[in-house]
This record gives sequence, structure tokens and C-alpha cells, in this order.
Amino acid sequence: MNISLVLTIDTEPDNQWSRGARELTFANTRGLRRFIDFLRRLGAPATYLTSYTVARDPESVRVLREAAAGGDEIGGHLHAWETPPFTAADEGAHPYIYEYDADVRLAKLCAMTAAVEDAFGVHPVSYRAGRWGLDEIEVRNLAELGYRFDTSVVPGHDFGPSRGFSHPGPDFRRQLDGTPTRPYRLGELWEVPVSVTTLGGLGSGRLGAALARTVFPRRDTAARAVTKMMRTSGLCRMIWVRPLRHSRSDLVRAALSLVRQGASVINIMTHSSECYPGTGPATRSEDDVGRLYGDFEAIITALKATGKVMPHTLSEALTARSHLVKQR
Repeated sequence: MNISLVLTIDTEPDNQWSRGARELTFANTRGLRRFIDFLRRLGAPATYLTSYTVARDPESVRVLREAAAGGDEIGGHLHAWETPPFTAADEGAHPYIYEYDADVRLAKLCAMTAAVEDAFGVHPVSYRAGRWGLDEIEVRNLAELGYRFDTSVVPGHDFGPSRGFSHPGPDFRRQLDGTPTRPYRLGELWEVPVSVTTLGGLGSGRLGAALARTVFPRRDTAARAVTKMMRTSGLCRMIWVRPLRHSRSDLVRAALSLVRQGASVINIMTHSSECYPGTGPATRSEDDVGRLYGDFEAIITALKATGKVMPHTLSEALTARSHLVKQR
């Protein structure tokens, strides 16, 4: 069976990260046709994980409906602070979903899901949590609402320093478990982590991941020193296969390493705001956007050239192989 290449796009307003922004704007989503056409030329469908306010913006919906008509998937993406019902915590903060009371968090998830369903006429089955904020309660809520596939895990990464209203972000360091990107059962959902692997002189792929798993999650002084040494020397570096995150050559090397390791899904993400100049912190100019496009093209072209990789939407990839993926 071919490896599935999945492109997952967090589709959200321009300024939703600006604290206290009262009027959200949508230049990036209204300008997505260029990115959609670009991926069409490369023969790569995308999964647009769509936030509540995007699903309530008529022009953004018009663009995304065209994408869906051409074979792309529309999923859900919950930014709790831009989704009703609103609370005092939403004023000037970006809370994680697990910071809300049980009834409020479920209501917000229901509101986002209903908005996506109303806008596009389909029930979303794919999901990514805003700020990667996933816990056991959210997994249960997602399953109850009919979601089947989640992609909120970033193996090897600790978002703890990025606080919400009062709580730290999730810690996924122990999810770097020495295996390539493979879906696994998470409650009643299939979890499809974004693609992360290791490169370096001490070994790449499984060996490097096993080494990183042993050292990186530890918080003691000695482990931190070893971690810093491995990263700065290039002996063992984690590479998140995400455009703009690393050099283009490292992104391509990491993607091809995943193929050699036997990954069943290679899951590459970006934000819609990174596809348009001036609407994301990483793409403030047209040159920055050009680099994003160049990274995507280099990765997709290299993977397709192996003859082992087939682009799919997230739900297509999992539907095709759900009976074969590794159980956990």
C-alpha cells in the first residue's frame, strides 16, 4: 500500500492571535484560491481544518466551497476564544479548551461543528485542536459529535511554556516513540500525528528518535545540557516536517527519511494565514510566502518521485487503511 501524503491546513482569521482583537479579518482565507490552485498543479489535495469564524464569513466559505468541490476536505478547528458561548476567559487571552468548564467546552465544540456543517453542507469528521490543546475529555466529546480523525499531536514537542488563560500547553515529548508517522487509536478516534522525525550524526529515524525519547523529556540539569549539546552540534535534531520551520534541505531529508522508515502517513501542516503576505508572523512579505510555496513544492515533488507516496485528504488516507494501521 502506498504511503499517504496528507496536507492539513489550520484555516483561521488573520488576526485571531492578536490579544483583544475585536474585529476579526479574513484576507488570508479570501485569498486562498492561489494556494488551492498551487496544490492542484502539484496533484495534492488538502484538508482545511476550519474555525468557527471562518465558517461564518460568507466570502471565506465561498472560496472553501470551491476547494471542496475540487476534491479537498473541510474539517473542524476549534479556537475556543473565537467561538461562542463566550466567557470572561476569552477577553484578551487564548485559553486551551481544557481550561473551560465541561458544559462550556462542549458547547463551544458543538457551535464550531454546527457552523462548519451549516456552511459546507457536510458533517466534519477530521479535527485539529486550537493550540494543539487535546485531552481525554476532548477526545470523548469529539467522538460523541461524530468526528473520526484527529491530528492534534506533535510528537517530541512540549508546548508547556505557551500558557493559555492560566494553564500550560500540552506536552507531547513522550509521543516521539521511535516509530515513523503512523495513525493509532486514541479512544474512539484515529490519531494522525503531524510528521516529526530526527536527523543528525548520532542517527536519524528510529535510532535518533529512541535517543531523543530517552533524553529530551527529562527536565533535570544534566539532561537539559545533553539535549542542548545534541541540538546545537547537529548530532540529533528533531525536524518537524512543516514548511518554514527548518531549511528546505532538512525538510526534504526528513520527509524522505520517513519514507525509508516505513511511515504510513506523512502529515504536513501549515496555517492559512501563512499562505498570504502580512497575515501571519512567519510570512510578512511576498518573499516569505514564496518560501512557503517553495518548501511545499520541494517536499511534495521529492515524495512523489519515490513512487511510494500518494497524496490524499486526511479522511481518505484513514478510510483507505484504517483496517491496517497499527493498534495501540
